[in-house]
Amino acid sequence: MAKSFGELVGQALARWVNVAHRFALWFVLLASIITVALLYYTANNLGINTDTAEMLSETLPFRRNYSAFKTAFPQYDDAMLIVIDAETPEAAQDASTALAAQLQQRPDLFLLVYLPGSDSFFQKHGLLYLNLTELNDLADNLANIQPLLGRLTRDQNLRGLFSMLTAGVDAIMEGEDLDLTPVFDRIKEAIEASLAQRYYALSWQELMLGAELTPEDSRRLILVKPRLDYVKLLPAETAMKALRLMAEELHLTEDRGVKVRITGDAALEYEELLSVTRGAGRAGILAFIMVGIVLFLGLGSPRLVFTSLATLIMGLIWTASFAAAAVGHLNLISVAFAVLYIGLSVDYTIHFCLRYKELIQQSTSHASALQQTASDVGSSLVLCSITTAIGFYAFIPTAFKGVAELGLISGTGMFISLIANLTLLPALLSLMPLSAKGLGAKSERKRVVAEFLALPTVHARSIRIGALLLGVGAVLLLPYVTFDNNPMNLRDPDSESVIAFRELLAQSRNSPWTLTVLAATREDATRYADSLSQLEPVEMSVTLDKFVPTDQDEKLSIIEEIGLIVGPGLLQISSGPEPSTAEQIAAIHDFSVTLEKFIDTSTNSSITNAARRLYDGLDRFLTDLEAQDPAGQEQILKNLQTSLLGSLPTRLNALNTSLEAERVSRENLPRNLMEHWVSKDGRHRVAVFPRENLNEDAALRRFVAAVQSVEPDATGFPVIYLEAGDAVVKAFQQAFLLSLLAITVLLLILLRPKTDVLLVLLPLLLAGALTGAASVLFHIPFNFANIIALPLLLGIGVDSGIHMVHRMRTAPPSSGQMLQTSTARAVFYSALTTICSFGNLAVSPHRGMASMGILLTIGIGFTLICILVVLPTLMVTRQQSAAVD
Repeated sequence: MAKSFGELVGQALARWVNVAHRFALWFVLLASIITVALLYYTANNLGINTDTAEMLSETLPFRRNYSAFKTAFPQYDDAMLIVIDAETPEAAQDASTALAAQLQQRPDLFLLVYLPGSDSFFQKHGLLYLNLTELNDLADNLANIQPLLGRLTRDQNLRGLFSMLTAGVDAIMEGEDLDLTPVFDRIKEAIEASLAQRYYALSWQELMLGAELTPEDSRRLILVKPRLDYVKLLPAETAMKALRLMAEELHLTEDRGVKVRITGDAALEYEELLSVTRGAGRAGILAFIMVGIVLFLGLGSPRLVFTSLATLIMGLIWTASFAAAAVGHLNLISVAFAVLYIGLSVDYTIHFCLRYKELIQQSTSHASALQQTASDVGSSLVLCSITTAIGFYAFIPTAFKGVAELGLISGTGMFISLIANLTLLPALLSLMPLSAKGLGAKSERKRVVAEFLALPTVHARSIRIGALLLGVGAVLLLPYVTFDNNPMNLRDPDSESVIAFRELLAQSRNSPWTLTVLAATREDATRYADSLSQLEPVEMSVTLDKFVPTDQDEKLSIIEEIGLIVGPGLLQISSGPEPSTAEQIAAIHDFSVTLEKFIDTSTNSSITNAARRLYDGLDRFLTDLEAQDPAGQEQILKNLQTSLLGSLPTRLNALNTSLEAERVSRENLPRNLMEHWVSKDGRHRVAVFPRENLNEDAALRRFVAAVQSVEPDATGFPVIYLEAGDAVVKAFQQAFLLSLLAITVLLLILLRPKTDVLLVLLPLLLAGALTGAASVLFHIPFNFANIIALPLLLGIGVDSGIHMVHRMRTAPPSSGQMLQTSTARAVFYSALTTICSFGNLAVSPHRGMASMGILLTIGIGFTLICILVVLPTLMVTRQQSAAVD
């Protein structure tokens, strides 16, 4: 009778292992020398490319569109957004101006620094960008406070401020219509802050505009393009650290009323990589300890543990050197090759070691045990390596370059693992052989354990029915499996960049997730903008023409009236001598007395309530002030003056400059503004802003769909993330169908009888369906991170099924219980080591890694159950059918 594929391979491997046994020392020395040489080669030739844009094929339409946008406007690629929040608009403007100036001094770190609205053009013409209602309100407010404000500008200190307020209250009591409620409220807040010894700044812009400010009014954004070094694991690290140091040196800190946060694509990737490496570092240490414990419990021998780890580490180095030679770099996906290699290669090692140990316990000689092990499990290891490599190689032709490179490296890694386990491992075992005496051959298993292990065969029919029902239920849930396209949902929600980014997404005006349409001409840009602005999900669409103010004749007339109202004297900055401490206290006291009279006589409840609150605060303040020594009084008054009047000179200067506004045309818009809207080759940028909060996936999809209905080539991160998700899903579907088909064909060719193919694949398919159903029930959508778990689950499932079926065919247990064999134990401990390797990722701060850990634990758990519980029941059915035949 002709020998089967397994028998032929087994015999060949037995002879090969015998060679490794006879020349064990030479094999180990040669392997060690090769490993050291390859380690040196890898260290000098294997780089890391952390550019996520490079992980998808540049031939994809959305990649081509975004590439065209980057070529036209390179300043928006890999940019950072510095978000500056302060207590007042003036403080935010001062902080952003100072920080931008510092950043511009470091062209070696920052290629571009752009602070919108900071140049002299917008300082001069800023009032033209208010609408007519806002501008008229400003004129009315300035007209109302002009007499009082003029007095203050001539004496810009606490004496002048409280003298002005005293005069204002006197005027109200004499019948003049003045609303000082906002002023009273703000001064009361400043007094309370002084008593509590905390920072406060009064906004004169708010008082002049006469409208309550929102947090957005006190926020400024700086667009920064850092120099990124993709050879480093953290390309933006140098720029990020320098930026934070500059902010500290400028005292832009929260205790000074300013919060500086860094977000944007480059910052998000930096903090994501930081959280990934920190989480992976902790998980790696814990995984190493746990895997070591599991290996010791499973193998039961320190020698086997040492030889296993040595084989694993050398094989990993060999695989890394292949990656250096074949690809030259690792991306954020292919860097997972080490994880996949360990998870799958340890499976080969455990199967070889446990079968070898089982034979030694049966008093087989060391040499014979090695040859018999190679004969028994060698062919299954070969088949496993081929099928798993096929699963990985199936990703090579996909458009997902990140996974394609992973497929090439990990697929080849399976063959490297096979060579290591059939060459290096037997040689190491020959140098450190086991003996039956040393192991202490075990007596019969306890009865309770034997009964437990016999459960799958005793209750085979019930288990098959239960598995069928679970499988049907799982298949019904599979249509509800989802893929989360939003990478923001993968990142650490507590990181600074994510918090700031989500805040900006919630604001349509400052949303960083806009879409861009490139128009060939100005007319096309106008047409696109008009059409897009009509869409429900669109808040507004902006072109360069939007920066030409409307209603300029009316606005210039109002600005001229404001100039006449305030007069030249109002805008002059006082340079007189500072009043003494006693003079300032006297002015505050006089105002308090006047305020008390006003409270007793006023009939206006609104301003009276505000006056009463301020009076109470002043009373406490004066009492506290009297208890201080002269130096303490001087310092308290100095701090209060800074809080109340610190921004007044800046605001008066800004108002003075803005009163010089002239007619604005497209031709006299500033050059640095035009560079952000018209490319060097003449293409025009149309920026489309969302109406809804794009933190919500449904809103994101509505926004993208609406804009693409007008212009399919619209680009931007919302499009990229949605299209990239679709490309990833398509790549994995394509690869899995191809790999499943190829594996099935290969098994049909090599396995006898052909029904064994079903025995290998059915548990795998059931485990896959249950994992998908679990992702639905536990709300764990697939994403860019955890989808990497699928090749590992496929490899483990196929390998474990092949091992179990092969053992049943080549060396069935005399008891008939497959779970009592070394093969079943190897499947169990292999799965357990993989769970220990990745399960602790579930506590990672990076949500993507955490979801990978959870999904892998669930998937491997289901695979283990299907292989060790369901598969034995199918084997019983197959054996019963064969017996009947």
